[in-house]
Amino acid sequence: MTLYAWLTFILITMVQTGSPGPSTVFLINNAIRFGPLKAIGVLTGDVFAILLMGLISSLGIATFFAHHPALFNALKLAGAAYLIYLGVAAFNKSRRAAQVAGPVVAQAGAPSVGRQWSQSFLVGISNPKAFVYFAALLPQFEKSGTPDLQFFALLVVISALIKFCLLSGYALLATRIASRLTSPSAGKTGSRIVAVFFVFFGAALGLSTLH
Repeated sequence: MTLYAWLTFILITMVQTGSPGPSTVFLINNAIRFGPLKAIGVLTGDVFAILLMGLISSLGIATFFAHHPALFNALKLAGAAYLIYLGVAAFNKSRRAAQVAGPVVAQAGAPSVGRQWSQSFLVGISNPKAFVYFAALLPQFEKSGTPDLQFFALLVVISALIKFCLLSGYALLATRIASRLTSPSAGKTGSRIVAVFFVFFGAALGLSTLH
């Protein structure tokens, strides 16, 4: 994969994982209530869920399209169209200015680490769109014409590492950025950023597949 393709993949992943959403709000809540180090430890539940869904999605893509190679480019075009759809949906969300729930008020008695980890895992695994997202994104960077499970798995692992590093940074800065990331304006701005990047890269990746 070329340097441009790697930078594109990393940028798309950073925009997707860094925009305000349930994972971000859950992480900031934990960081404010229990400290950043504990929040980062609990974050591994969410990251593990994303890693698991990504690997399952990769396995499904590689297995199916190994037997139907002629359909692989069709999947890439469908994936590019889905990225554009995500961008349009994000833009519509920004117009509605949907508010992301703010940090919760500290409660008496901290739940166990195991319970928090389970909650974090459920936050990640409860979004079935992650399967579709990986199915749409990963094939865009495979240029050999056939799906490569090892290559897909590498991209999934890198995605999980990017999410872990980016959200860990949020946890360390939680008290400073909580009000910014959980405000209605943050949700609106984040949605617009996602919209611009996904429409642009979806169109670019679709055109590269056609050519």
